[in-house]
Amino acid sequence: MLILASAGGYTQTEPPPAAPKLETKNDFLLTPQDLEKTHWANAKPYLDDPLPELRSAVPELKGLDPAPGQEQLTSILDRTGEKCVDLLRHMPNVISREEVTTQTPRGKRQSRTFEYLLVSHQTPSGTELEEYRTVHGRPALMADEFSQGQVSKGFVTDWRRLAPGNRSQSRFRYLGQQEVDKHKTFVVAFAEIPGEVKTPATFLFFGTWISMLFQGVVWIDSTNFQIVRLREDILAPRPDAFLKKFTSKIQFADVEIPDAGLSLWLPQDVDIKWEFNGRAFQRIHHYSKFRLYAAKTRILPAEP
Repeated sequence: MLILASAGGYTQTEPPPAAPKLETKNDFLLTPQDLEKTHWANAKPYLDDPLPELRSAVPELKGLDPAPGQEQLTSILDRTGEKCVDLLRHMPNVISREEVTTQTPRGKRQSRTFEYLLVSHQTPSGTELEEYRTVHGRPALMADEFSQGQVSKGFVTDWRRLAPGNRSQSRFRYLGQQEVDKHKTFVVAFAEIPGEVKTPATFLFFGTWISMLFQGVVWIDSTNFQIVRLREDILAPRPDAFLKKFTSKIQFADVEIPDAGLSLWLPQDVDIKWEFNGRAFQRIHHYSKFRLYAAKTRILPAEP
């Protein structure tokens, strides 16, 4: 689940815009059923667009060899789902170095380095993955991570949307084949289905969480069915929250975990851009030095 927590992108000295008028005090507290009836009801996912229009919305599709039909879609999703299940089954507790850089509309850059911790544990419903950020072994509180109070996480596990148990929450379309980063890939578009998403992504708007649904494109290696690249866009703007655009681009790579004798397919870079109240923001996450994390030992800072 992607999370973008935001105090609105304003400094302490700059007042936020006037809050929109709400019909009820619970308008922001939307359940998945509410989403289908309100903001997402008239959404038009680019998944349904003709290919020329889809290429315009997603420039990364340049060089795509279009699919003649949808006959391969189920097989591609099944094989990719098997890889997701296998990754969940073998995922140990890992820690890495995370460099996060935020670019504000006024050109100011803020950079921080964290130890990023991914913890795997078993629940009655299956394997769950939880994410944490630490600084020198101490938890990094959301409000303290950046002076603007903006936090983004959830990208390292976004591939789970293609796991078998989550596929029913989205619609899919096979677009064709494309060479990406020296990988021959199958290209699949998706759009979350209003009312079917169990845990929507969330956005913190002036102290209140609101939900967001997503659409996107995933590039899947045609030989091993690992996810090479994943792009996500908000399914429809949220004018009530002054959020017009939101796009994340995730680059995956093969990561060796020497202590565990494992090779895991994990993100290396995440590029997030969003337009809030008419102003553009960007945040880049870079992950490196993945290693095994032993729960009984102290978290050590990543080497500089």
